[in-house]
Amino acid sequence: MCKNLAGPGSDRPGDPDAARAVLLIIALTGLLRIALASLLGLSVDESYTVAISRQVALSYFDHPPLHVWLVGAWARLVGTEQPFLLRLPDIIMFAGSTWLMYRLTASVYGDRAGLWAALALNFAPVLTLNAAGGILPDGPLVYFSLLAVWCFHRAAHARLPDPRRQRWMLGAGATAGLALLSKYMAIFTILSLGLYTLSCRRCLLRRPDAWLAALLTLTLFAPVLVWNYEHGWASFAFQGSRALPADLNLQLMAVDFGGQLLYLLPWIAVALLYALVRALRRGPWDEVGWLFACLAVVPIVFFSLVGLWTKVLPHWPAIGWLFAFPLLGQLLAEIEQRRPRAVHRTAAATAGFVFCVVLLATSQADTGWLERLAPAFAADDPTLDLLDWRDLRSSVAALHLHERGMIVATVSWIDGGKADYALGGAVPVLCVSRDPRQFGLMIDPHALRGSNALIVAAGGRPDWLQIAEPHFRSIELLDDVVLTRAGRPAMSLHTAYGYGLKEPEE
Repeated sequence: MCKNLAGPGSDRPGDPDAARAVLLIIALTGLLRIALASLLGLSVDESYTVAISRQVALSYFDHPPLHVWLVGAWARLVGTEQPFLLRLPDIIMFAGSTWLMYRLTASVYGDRAGLWAALALNFAPVLTLNAAGGILPDGPLVYFSLLAVWCFHRAAHARLPDPRRQRWMLGAGATAGLALLSKYMAIFTILSLGLYTLSCRRCLLRRPDAWLAALLTLTLFAPVLVWNYEHGWASFAFQGSRALPADLNLQLMAVDFGGQLLYLLPWIAVALLYALVRALRRGPWDEVGWLFACLAVVPIVFFSLVGLWTKVLPHWPAIGWLFAFPLLGQLLAEIEQRRPRAVHRTAAATAGFVFCVVLLATSQADTGWLERLAPAFAADDPTLDLLDWRDLRSSVAALHLHERGMIVATVSWIDGGKADYALGGAVPVLCVSRDPRQFGLMIDPHALRGSNALIVAAGGRPDWLQIAEPHFRSIELLDDVVLTRAGRPAMSLHTAYGYGLKEPEE
């Protein structure tokens, strides 16, 4: 049988100093994220999410619906699509995730370990930037995944009477369902919990509440199943195709895994790997350490193998790295006892490094100062993804598109999201790309046959006319629209009139 080698930290009362320190971390990082949310425009994915959230559906092409439902409902409640307000729920959720990381780790390894786990979580860019303040599925995924594991841990390990254990297990099922309703990556957390239960030979599978919890998870995920059934399993096919086997490439695998480590910060990644390997070596005899190891290893190994034949984005396996942070917290608490000054100095240096990088990137996104020092940087400026296309509004308003019964057409879902968010839904946006994502389901092209359109494309696309021409009877080029940043030109948008929308096969 498994043994709980967690130590006395799992039973002792909370340390108020550690709890206050975590609350201070939450407050300081929350204020920083609020400042960033106020300064930065919406990214490509955020703009796309806001645009498709205006149309309520059981699910959506790219991801399950929870984050889309959330931003759509919140925008209607506050009556605006201002970036700061739209990002506020995700900022609040990551504050909750930080507290959950602290409580989960502290309940097992002690309060100092919980403090270090929560602090390290806020240092790792792949989590503190991607999941903490963007209108993305990663925020709800992280929050509900942590909540599900917390509930599972309480049901499996806490010294509680059976009725309370059963309630915690049902809570695990409900929150796992919400995590899966946020992003498909939550399946790895659910599979890992199953692997842990089987490898630990616990009696959980003999308990009815475990099966009721699984049924509850499936019930909450039902809208996604219904939507996929009605749309030919489109979302499952799209996401699954990204992991299909192809030619093996060890160099690609190394680059992908290196990207994971880079987005965690290399020194944090090395410590996470060491802590994870240590837990794996202890094996199932360390009951809770094995739980975290199972939760971490399954997605990390899966995406490392997938990296042999396809590009793996660093945030895909982040759901695995997330559950290595309690192990890292335990490791840092142990090192702190022996070498407190080294740990504290490293933490301070890491905080300073992350703050400086965020400050430089934010100031570049807001003002474009780097391009004035190095003009060549303008061609590949990644911060342009955060530039809202609000200057497009005046051009569209001057053309009186709505009064003339015209629409806006884009040649990619990326441009579609940017244009639709900028226009606030005032004009229908049609994506004529071969990969329109959710835009391909929002508007029926047959209902718009014969319509005229303003075609809009990002200035960096040389093939925009080639993509658009098959969809219109004729096209008339117009002047580019110049988007500004801090009063200076930042990028341009190609525009044209498209007359007589038709089907490509005509």
